[in-house]
Amino acid sequence: MKKIVILTLCLLLVFAMVGCTSQPQAAEEPSATGSASASAEGASESAAAPAGDEMTVVLIPKLVHEFYNYVQEGADQAVKELEEQGYKVNVVWSAPTAADVTEQTQKLESAISLNPDYIGIAVINGESVKPMLESAQQNGIKVIAFDTDYEGSTADSFVGASLDAQYHSGEQAADILVKQTGKTEGKVAMLTGSPDAENHKLFSGGFRDRIQSEYPGFEIVTEQADNDDKEKATQLTEAILAQYPDVDIIFGGDGSAGVGAGIALQAAIDTGRVEKDQVKISTYCLTADPQASLEAGQISAIIDYSPYYEGYYTVMSAAQEFFNGVELQGVDIPFGIVTMENLATYSDEYRQICIDSGAEYWNK
Repeated sequence: MKKIVILTLCLLLVFAMVGCTSQPQAAEEPSATGSASASAEGASESAAAPAGDEMTVVLIPKLVHEFYNYVQEGADQAVKELEEQGYKVNVVWSAPTAADVTEQTQKLESAISLNPDYIGIAVINGESVKPMLESAQQNGIKVIAFDTDYEGSTADSFVGASLDAQYHSGEQAADILVKQTGKTEGKVAMLTGSPDAENHKLFSGGFRDRIQSEYPGFEIVTEQADNDDKEKATQLTEAILAQYPDVDIIFGGDGSAGVGAGIALQAAIDTGRVEKDQVKISTYCLTADPQASLEAGQISAIIDYSPYYEGYYTVMSAAQEFFNGVELQGVDIPFGIVTMENLATYSDEYRQICIDSGAEYWNK
């Protein structure tokens, strides 16, 4: 009888050891890119690290796009700076190939299975992801919405431009473009981005209202939706310049509109249909194409809000909570205006604007 009891205990011990050492079934892993980004395998391991020792954040943008490349660069810079301070941070970058709700939901599901400390997400459709994000939070994963928040958001914080700031950016565009014309009256055309994009509606709404209320001598002669497509913006501007060759201002309500408008304007100048320096054009975000257009003289102003700092402050704010116990707060990404006059100094100036606006609240 004693032998049977001992044998039974041995068998139970073996089963217990097998249970402790067996590996869970591998989940679909998010892709990881960038020099400072962790691999999904590394993220899975780090998620089990003791709190305060090592932190993992999964970042899920809307899609693979130049804008979000800058977000990733900012996140990687934050990782580098934190490592210099002795903090170990893993960033897993998991980008849908297109702005597809189903694909983003799949990315989110895979991210949750890694059990990271934080998930940062630029939400495409709030209703689709809200239940999953709430479930993640109930399991101890903090959620940071970046770039775009979602309806009825329960995110622990938001890093991006506020709705008021988005509207005001249109007002800023109106002010700088009218000033650049040096006139008190003229004609204005608007490229309004994507009809369903809430931020594009706010950009255009702020611009339209400002022109009509503060610059009554300027007439908005046409509004066209370019769908954030450079080629379409080029075609629309060609038609605008043909119909209104004396137009003074073209407002670009997204990151592609002004670039496309500038291409059409340059062609009209080269063929003598429009005078050089006659038309002032704006666009959004200081990324590679808008900067090249500004330097080529095809556009005259960039209304900038920094995707780089969206990534930077998403990671930084998470790290400050995780390592130092500083409670998450929202980070408002401010807008700035870039022209050829301040292009060389703008990056340093913008960082100071962010600091002054309280973005680095943990340093107060």
